[in-house]
Amino acid sequence: MLKEIVKPAITLFLICAIITGALAVVNGITKPIIEESQKAALQESLSVVLPGADEYSEAVDREALISQGYEPGERVRNLYTASVGGDTFGYVVEVASRGYGGNIVMLVGIDSSLSITGTAIMSHNETPGLGSKADDDEYMKQYLGEIPETLYRVVKTEKSQDGDIEVLSGATVTSRAISNAISEAAQLVRNLMKEGE
Repeated sequence: MLKEIVKPAITLFLICAIITGALAVVNGITKPIIEESQKAALQESLSVVLPGADEYSEAVDREALISQGYEPGERVRNLYTASVGGDTFGYVVEVASRGYGGNIVMLVGIDSSLSITGTAIMSHNETPGLGSKADDDEYMKQYLGEIPETLYRVVKTEKSQDGDIEVLSGATVTSRAISNAISEAAQLVRNLMKEGE
């Protein structure tokens, strides 16, 4: 009877060991390829939101910014410095803001004249047909151009001042999440530019 239990257990153990080893080999082969693909996709996204730069720095995360004496907003994740010929050309800020369906992760490109050059929503889980409309270029174009002194605010009525952003119909939470995140990105870059003066 012991033989009937031990033999299948050993067989099962060997099968699990072989499968685990095979998965480890496959992971070892594919992990660098996946990481390289993700880096390439990020570099492409950086160049879309802030075109014209020769080079983009490695990410500087929120904790590193705090340790350098800055006060990034709670939505700021990473900062990338864009340069041309070794001189700072602008910044790309990665932000994540809580929308209706979870975090909305975005890149915001801001040039050295404090103008938003582009935005890209990297991921979101907003309601299809409502909050997902934030991914539409027409909606995001409202943020392009010079950063207003008062930053951005979502309005349900007609725009009355610089920085007013029309709400997405039926998606106020999403609209505010995006507006708050872009405002924090803009404030961080504004502070960086003041520091550099």
